[in-house]
Amino acid sequence: MSRASSTPGSTQDIGPAGQTTLATEGDEPPACAAGTYDELDYPDPIAHGQGVEVVINDHTDDREDSAYKRLWRAWREHVGEPDNEPYVLLEDVHERVDWLHDDFPAHLVLKSKGWKVGERAGDDGVEGQRYEYSLQVARYDPEADVADPAAAIDDGLRTPVSFQSWIQPQNEALVHKDGNPLICQYGEGTKFRTQTTYAEADEALVRTIQIVTLAMAALDRESPAWETMNRDSWRVWKGEVHHRIPSEMMSAVVSRLRSMRTLIEFGGSGDADGGGRYRNGAAVEERVVSDMFDRIGFAGFAAREGYKLGLKVYRVAGTPRDSRLAEPKLEAFFAGTDDGTKLPHVDEWLALRATLRQLVNTVAIRSGIEHYRLQPDDYYQPDEREMIETVVPTGWRQAMQEANEERERRILKTCYSSLTKARWDVLWVVATQDGATYDQLVEATGYSRDYVREIVREFEEEDVLRRTTYPRLVVFHNEELRLNSREKLQEVHPDRDLQDIREAAEERREQRREQQAQADEDSEAPDGNDDRDQAASDEQADRDRWVRVDQLVYSAADIGRYLERGDIDATDAKIRVDGYDWIG
Repeated sequence: MSRASSTPGSTQDIGPAGQTTLATEGDEPPACAAGTYDELDYPDPIAHGQGVEVVINDHTDDREDSAYKRLWRAWREHVGEPDNEPYVLLEDVHERVDWLHDDFPAHLVLKSKGWKVGERAGDDGVEGQRYEYSLQVARYDPEADVADPAAAIDDGLRTPVSFQSWIQPQNEALVHKDGNPLICQYGEGTKFRTQTTYAEADEALVRTIQIVTLAMAALDRESPAWETMNRDSWRVWKGEVHHRIPSEMMSAVVSRLRSMRTLIEFGGSGDADGGGRYRNGAAVEERVVSDMFDRIGFAGFAAREGYKLGLKVYRVAGTPRDSRLAEPKLEAFFAGTDDGTKLPHVDEWLALRATLRQLVNTVAIRSGIEHYRLQPDDYYQPDEREMIETVVPTGWRQAMQEANEERERRILKTCYSSLTKARWDVLWVVATQDGATYDQLVEATGYSRDYVREIVREFEEEDVLRRTTYPRLVVFHNEELRLNSREKLQEVHPDRDLQDIREAAEERREQRREQQAQADEDSEAPDGNDDRDQAASDEQADRDRWVRVDQLVYSAADIGRYLERGDIDATDAKIRVDGYDWIG
């Protein structure tokens, strides 16, 4: 069902046990916040990557009894040199803890690297540098015929349940390379910064205690004084929840994420980062990060200042052995805080998780992914996940229509004001072919690759076109815009179609051949720039066009800001000074 907020200034918050409640803030809601929502049942996403940090206040005046100091001395005794790393502390650690699987044999290893602080600042960095130690669960090849267990470790193998904990000193007598002291926000002692998978925040700490205790025992050292843990220091620095979705729905999710990014920015001066790239072996198809998701109706941590949240859809590169892992993941994640905001306390994890759940479930629902189409793997079984009532913001449809109408207006203005049909041609090819590569655009239009890239970049800046990473295509921002743009483009050139574009392109190529033949006949060397073919005059005409300020998409005030920032070169702007002597 759809509901409206109970008061003009109310926002949804998270109450006890993760229940959703409405809390009155008293301020007017953001201009772009959706005022209505649906309550729909959808499976609870599974927690994936989890990162927590904690400080134990075990520092003493002689600095001999802290867990960090004991680990430092043990490293010198057992490892001695970085060349001996990774150092296997405990073989077959998967047999010692119940959260590691026997099908993925692993050792517990110790590593080290120079850390950011030392005893004093020197000319070439810190002197008496301290080290950061790492305890990691590392896969090994059980078929490897080697005497040294470290030689069997294979970095190409991954444990589905990962674990790594970085151990750092907390001592305000230590300084950075600029001479400033190390700030120990939660007191002096030893800091543990852990990341693991398929765990909630409290489980991550339990695993940290288990692994560190095993490691210290293997080094014949006393366990850390966990009873000195500073509870206020127990903070979440990483949190992820996800669904696995069918591959055929990935484009719909990409479009939805792209729309969310635009709506955050559209009409409300919101800020959102996004894009697609390869990262950590995965092809991230689309990603959006912002601290302003409240602008499109989300609440909880989305409405708190200083907290950044993110959404992404991605799939692994290559062909995994388990075909189920080839299906994409739709993930919501905690992306950190600004400089003035503390990381959330672990006691707040359920509230943060509820916001992440609302984000990922909303995208899945609004992308048309029915719960029975979610894809399983060894750790994620959607049929066994609890059905959770999800508050899904609405109003996106109207907001997207308004955003698309603005884009369509920009398309018409650009095409009508262009001195050539180049921009129209590029848009028409992308619209009729439902996306095109640069090679296809160059072949279809006959324009140079540089010029086609310039046109695409121009429409990217106008939020009309975008480039996907996997596969690499130029496409319209969203499907509705593509369909509407075909109608708008036909208004500009009603008698022109793809065949006309291809015929004009062939004429340009033929003219190029004739020019080349003439150059050879006259024994004149070619100019060496085949890309600047017969379309060069058209391209230059478009580049040299001047438009009055009142005919531009942006306001005069906007143009002034762009000039001041340097986004527009001063040589590309001029003003008539006749009658305005005071200008100078």
